[in-house]
Amino acid sequence: MINYDSIPKNNLIFPKVSIIVPVYNVEQFLEQCIESILSQTFSDFECILIDDCSTDNSLEVCNKYKNLDTRILVIHNDNNIGLPLTRKKGLLHSKGEYVQYIDSDDWIEKDMAEKMYAQAINQNCDIVFCDALEEETGFVKTNRPASKSTDKITLLKQLFSLEIHPSVVLQLIKRDLFLHVLFPQASNAEDWVITTQIIFFTEKIACVPIVFYHICFNPTSLSRENPTNVKKIDDTYNNFCQIIGFLNKQYDDLSVFDPELSNFINKVKLFIILNKSSRRHSDQLFELYPKSNQLIFNRKSRFPLYHKVFLFLATKKILFPLRLLDIFYVLRGKIKPS
Repeated sequence: MINYDSIPKNNLIFPKVSIIVPVYNVEQFLEQCIESILSQTFSDFECILIDDCSTDNSLEVCNKYKNLDTRILVIHNDNNIGLPLTRKKGLLHSKGEYVQYIDSDDWIEKDMAEKMYAQAINQNCDIVFCDALEEETGFVKTNRPASKSTDKITLLKQLFSLEIHPSVVLQLIKRDLFLHVLFPQASNAEDWVITTQIIFFTEKIACVPIVFYHICFNPTSLSRENPTNVKKIDDTYNNFCQIIGFLNKQYDDLSVFDPELSNFINKVKLFIILNKSSRRHSDQLFELYPKSNQLIFNRKSRFPLYHKVFLFLATKKILFPLRLLDIFYVLRGKIKPS
């Protein structure tokens, strides 16, 4: 949980928005990101750049802009602590009423802060969502929360079905909400952990259905790592354990979220068992949310039938057919033979 009292408040001027940018080896993207922040039509913000021990010239770029604009604060981590804890550190140093996270290899439209903050104030919202454009593919990530509903079950079901996108960079969030949030340590699927908690604790949300956020192609980013990377799979498993653990503390019966939650968890199971190196998680995995084992073949489940069959067999601890799937993927060139 966040303890803001542990951070000294030397500045009595509190901005309306804190823009927090974790930075790690993004020298070629960072100037575009910072320029888009400083070009905002909304000026009442602070920009916190946290360098997580970059080995390129990212820190030098941060310091250059710090000398150009007094709204910029630069923090340098003593050790590399990863994305989630770097975000948390930025939050601890923030003073704004609302928080906006931005990834340092992305950029934002010049009126993003103005229009999202106006929506938050006009409707007295805890969270305001927007849309994003993937520059490489042209795909638009949309958020369409049931903003007139305060029913947490409805909103969380929307999250699990991706009607609400989990990425925190697409949210303007009231800073006080983070008093209740436990940040994950693992650096993959970390947005799911945070957004699940944020939605549960919110009182009112809204959406500005405009593409304000631009996701750039960075081949060295964490999200671009090989999906069969063992650490990435381990992090995914640990973070979804944290999500289920949180929900179990809040609800006696998680079946109120089905079939959306089961479909969501079954996708995670597939991601893990389809990689040979991570099948050691199999037993724990199927105990993570047992009800999902019974809903593999439900009509709203959208993955292919052969995946459903392999997943069903895996719940019975029959993993041999997965070797056939491994051969299938090798032949299709999706994975390398081991």
